[in-house]
Amino acid sequence: MKGLYILFFIILSHIVSAQNVYIIKGKVTDAVTHDPIPFSSINIKNTSLGKNTDFEGNFQFQLGAIPSDSLLVSCLGYFSKSFYISKDSLTQTLNIQLKPSEILLQEVKVYSGENPAYRIIRKAVAAKSENNYKKIDGFDYKSYNKIEVDFNKISEKLRERRITQKVNKAIEEIGTLTDDDGNVLLPTFISESVSHYYYRNNPRLSKEIIEKTNIKGIGVTDGSLTSQLIGSTFQQYNFYTNQVDVLNKNFASPVADDWKLIYDYYLADSTYFGDNFCYKIDFTPKRKQDLAFAGSIWIDKESWAIAQIDATITKDANLNFVERIKIQQELEPVGNVWFPVKNRILVDVNELTKNSAGMLLKFTNYNEDIVADKVKDAKFFDNGIEISPDFKENDNKYWQKARPEPFSEKEQMAYAMIDTIKNVPVVKRYTNLALLLSSGYKKIYTGIELGPLVYSGAINNVEGVRMRLGLRTNFEFSRKWILQGYLAYGTKDEAWKMGGEVTRIISRKPWTTISLKYTNDIEQVGLRQEDLGLGAIYSAYMRFGTLMRPFYETERKIQLQREVAKGVFTTFGFRTRSFDPLYDFSYREKPHLEEASPLITSFNTSEFISEITFARDELAIVNDNERLSFGTTRSPTITFRYVLGAKNIFNSDFNYHKLMAKYSHTLNLGYFGKTYYKAEAGVILGTVPYPLLKSHLGNESIFIVGNSFNLMNNFEFVSDRYASARYTHDFEGLFFNRFPLIKKLKWRTFTTGKFLVGNLSAQNQQMNPAGDVKPFSGLGTEPYVELGYGINNIFKVLRVEAIHRLTYRDMPNVKKFGVKLTLELTL
Repeated sequence: MKGLYILFFIILSHIVSAQNVYIIKGKVTDAVTHDPIPFSSINIKNTSLGKNTDFEGNFQFQLGAIPSDSLLVSCLGYFSKSFYISKDSLTQTLNIQLKPSEILLQEVKVYSGENPAYRIIRKAVAAKSENNYKKIDGFDYKSYNKIEVDFNKISEKLRERRITQKVNKAIEEIGTLTDDDGNVLLPTFISESVSHYYYRNNPRLSKEIIEKTNIKGIGVTDGSLTSQLIGSTFQQYNFYTNQVDVLNKNFASPVADDWKLIYDYYLADSTYFGDNFCYKIDFTPKRKQDLAFAGSIWIDKESWAIAQIDATITKDANLNFVERIKIQQELEPVGNVWFPVKNRILVDVNELTKNSAGMLLKFTNYNEDIVADKVKDAKFFDNGIEISPDFKENDNKYWQKARPEPFSEKEQMAYAMIDTIKNVPVVKRYTNLALLLSSGYKKIYTGIELGPLVYSGAINNVEGVRMRLGLRTNFEFSRKWILQGYLAYGTKDEAWKMGGEVTRIISRKPWTTISLKYTNDIEQVGLRQEDLGLGAIYSAYMRFGTLMRPFYETERKIQLQREVAKGVFTTFGFRTRSFDPLYDFSYREKPHLEEASPLITSFNTSEFISEITFARDELAIVNDNERLSFGTTRSPTITFRYVLGAKNIFNSDFNYHKLMAKYSHTLNLGYFGKTYYKAEAGVILGTVPYPLLKSHLGNESIFIVGNSFNLMNNFEFVSDRYASARYTHDFEGLFFNRFPLIKKLKWRTFTTGKFLVGNLSAQNQQMNPAGDVKPFSGLGTEPYVELGYGINNIFKVLRVEAIHRLTYRDMPNVKKFGVKLTLELTL
């Protein structure tokens, strides 16, 4: 009996004990964005009990007794906050919101011996090559990605505008989204995608297959372009590289090779993540204006790999229009390396003007089913991004199952709001206007668009007022045929100009097209769009004012383009062109006879063209009926071009050969900025009039033109053999960030250099009549050189450059020094 009593009391004590287990749980979120805050510290006051939230911001304590009446919640970059906990309730659920704060630099204290955080960081840096998941032969994984874009910080003046009032009235039945301070949030875009991402290291190639997408957006379709941009390809952040590319700006990683020059570190804690014991180290930039992060990093004690990182870019950094950028990443061991399995990115954009709105961009990424060291054949990567035929998935049951975490009540509300807002008539009008300004085309009928807007009109000395009407078809008309054409008229020359092009899309994979083109219009020597290598806006600008050496040209062209392999693009074509000058021009038909030679004032050419471009890691996507290139990430872009001029074919007057090579690359120097450089070389074999030679682009305006020699006069030099190099080095805020009064202006410095060597054969010089004013000259034995330096980001939009011309300074009517400017909008 005594044993039974003892057993009874043991069981009873366990029951009583079980009844007195206190559970305190909750979620910590950002008061502005409502996103979870992972890795934040939860401590019970006046005790040693504490833990970190998981990636979804959740936490839970199980306690036999409540040792204190409050929790202290803290996270770097947020104001700490205390929360009352009751001793009378066994289960308590807390919804905790923290307000963002400025990240203050740690107080520097000097102790004997080395900072203990240094030893850990040094080991993490030494182990980078072993832990970097992009150093293994290859891998692939399934990925879920979510993007949300909201307007916030809506000014009082903007709220009074008609469009805002119309929107508020339309959504008042749904409710109102606000942050913790009651500021209104206006959702504009939400997307989800499920994809499969593949990577190969040698050669470095990647591919993403977009399997399913779900898109809601104002002024955004759920077409193929948007679907290709919302996958994980554009949300890759690898902190094992020295520089982390964020919005095309390079930020120093906290485990960069030069870590000690950039950051201060503080060993804050040590804890277990699962079975892995990790050190928590807080880091802040030595100079808060530098392109660097502030935050916390957890480093595994055994492998010295990054287990978690919480990195913030504050408004103090030398960036424009950005309040803060926050990147949170959780990694897990797969094989011998640690892979990012969860990523959350926040971009908080400031108001562009006092009376505009700010913007929140939120990206969430989950990776699963990771397979390491499984390498696909290189041919598999021919297309960087592909979309499945049934990528538009709108079934709610599918997405409820696919989401790693269900949509919150606020996200569900945002979904409903977007559907309502985009159907408000005034919003539709503004959306259509924005699409017109961004694309240059206006849809006037199903499958037919009017444009480009930028070419619609001009005023110049030859045509007077030039009016132009252009049309093109889009994918709604046909996914195989593209038709485009225009008609233009000048009030002064009273002449009609026209052009048209028919393109057949033979294949989308690989991209293959064939086109026929005809134009009859005015051009300028050396200033065709293909010669300038500049965008449509500058090409349109060149039709205003006084035209330089204008001529009528009739061109007929057939062209085949094909992407023969990943990063290898080829072009083959044939064209005929006529040259009928509108200025005083002539050339000697027989240069060797000199004065006795007949003078000719017009000519015809027939050319066979071949071109090949190598861009190994180019990222290109197919958007409806066009191929869009986003350039390369690391490798250079190299182009070779050969043109054969054939005499007597379609009345062509000359035989010649043109060979050209181009090389462009961006060199990332980390702490010291970026260098953009281009090189070009060419040779023209044959005796031809100077409009067929290489006219080096000068610039007599006050504006900086990137592809020109900014202190060279127009048509100052012409060559039949040449080589040129150009570079621009952006120091970002490397120098001005160190001056107490200037650094607040966020000015940035840069230098430029342009070099040209060339030659002009005696035969090509003899083509011009001796009695005429010489229209050009060749370069001598010394190179043409101009060097520049300047300041950009003045008032966030102005770039000013001082330029020195170092050679050919004794030639008439040239500037030896100049100051030029341009407007540019950059982060």
